[in-house]
Amino acid sequence: MSENVIEVASRPVLSVSSETSVKDAAEYMVSHNVRRLLVTEEGRAIGVFSAFHLIRMLATGTDPSSRPLSRAGLDVPVYVEPTTPVIEAAKVMASRDVTAVLVGPEGSPQGILTTHDVVSYLPYGAAGSASLHEALVPDYPVLDPGATLLEAASVISSRGTSGVLIVDGDSFLGIVTVRDVLQAYASAGGQAMSAKVEDLPMSPAAYIDEGATVGEAADVMESLGSDVAVVFCGPRPCGGIDDISLTRWLASRAKA
Repeated sequence: MSENVIEVASRPVLSVSSETSVKDAAEYMVSHNVRRLLVTEEGRAIGVFSAFHLIRMLATGTDPSSRPLSRAGLDVPVYVEPTTPVIEAAKVMASRDVTAVLVGPEGSPQGILTTHDVVSYLPYGAAGSASLHEALVPDYPVLDPGATLLEAASVISSRGTSGVLIVDGDSFLGIVTVRDVLQAYASAGGQAMSAKVEDLPMSPAAYIDEGATVGEAADVMESLGSDVAVVFCGPRPCGGIDDISLTRWLASRAKA
């Protein structure tokens, strides 16, 4: 696989008007299986709206359904050249604290490189041979199965992760991801946030052994379409990884 972002980036770039409501944007993201949308105003890109913005709004306990995207705290668009190496783009994402960069000239991007795209690149990139221990997040957030979706959103928002592990004592039960929250909200609006996580259909869980390489772990995540993986040290979970943590880890390997 090429090291250049244009070969890895998602295409086409999906866009919506700044007057689109948060609820309509969420439904659009679910229908297209994406977590980010370019927001335009009179044909000009003004920001990027993501499922992470939705999570932050929901975590406050309010229902932003009717709020236009122009008032949703958008990320300022960040652009990189098509020939930018993926590892350098990851460094840009980490330094700008964003989960996606637009690829190509301002005004007419050719693609959008997301943290999920970085995961799909890792099995083929040079960094993929590194030990998973280098990228492991030992204190990846966990919740009890009796927690509500609102509590899950609050933890995800405060920790800046793509999900939370659901654990009952020593037993790992599953993962609630940003995509799960997005799906529930798109289907039922703010009312979905009172549901208990144990009653929700959870995303397929990626199980990774501590002895795996980063590339092997990323390959399992990609094959399942999962943004989060639980890592086992023997019979018990000892942490997790996700697309955000792996992107930041890759960025840390870029030369200054």
